[in-house]
Amino acid sequence: MELTALNMTEIEGLKERPVIIPLGSIEEHGPHLPLGTDILTAIALTKEVAKETDALLAPPIYYGVCRSTKEHPGTIGISPRALRLLIKDVVKSFVLQGFSRFLLFSGHAGSLHMAALKEAGEELIETQKIKKMAICSILDLIDEEMGLVTQNDSHAGELETSLIAYLYPQMVKGSAKEEYPQFPPFMIVKNKRNFWPGGVWGNPQVASKEKGGHFFRSLVRKLVKIVDSVKD
Repeated sequence: MELTALNMTEIEGLKERPVIIPLGSIEEHGPHLPLGTDILTAIALTKEVAKETDALLAPPIYYGVCRSTKEHPGTIGISPRALRLLIKDVVKSFVLQGFSRFLLFSGHAGSLHMAALKEAGEELIETQKIKKMAICSILDLIDEEMGLVTQNDSHAGELETSLIAYLYPQMVKGSAKEEYPQFPPFMIVKNKRNFWPGGVWGNPQVASKEKGGHFFRSLVRKLVKIVDSVKD
């Protein structure tokens, strides 16, 4: 059930339902995938999960923290502080309305992005009347069951290319070469695009629409289990 479709009378009786907040980014995903890959995937997954559970689906948060891709064309990011403040304000407002169970699911899995979400979650769980809160990204759900061919697949590779081919085939513009970032160990570098020119982390050439359907169903099953644990 989507929050935006409800009126004030209808929402009064739904306070015990878990709230799912989908998050993502506006970020380059190679020359073949749309800038909205992360958030478009998160929206599609959480809509299906909301249908299969009694969860309430909140409007998506489109912008995220993008460190490694910030110099690539099309990446529009926000700071970790901005994300922390936004999440805390949104969740606090839900708590004020009487909700107490939350799943924050991100289609974007950048390390600073996820750290900001978890830091906000830690503060919220300590200071607010929250019964349960789960925070995870799409990469947290990858396991052997998924059947990925590519090792270390992370960004615009086999998984994401397959998902977009399945969910939004008209948005896939060809393919791209297999690529992995070559950042020097432990170093914080300025010109990040020099170490990751194509913006792909994985092998999109082994992606397919059929794989995308399998990945999608597997991810939905995993998210349903998380929602069930938030309800329990």
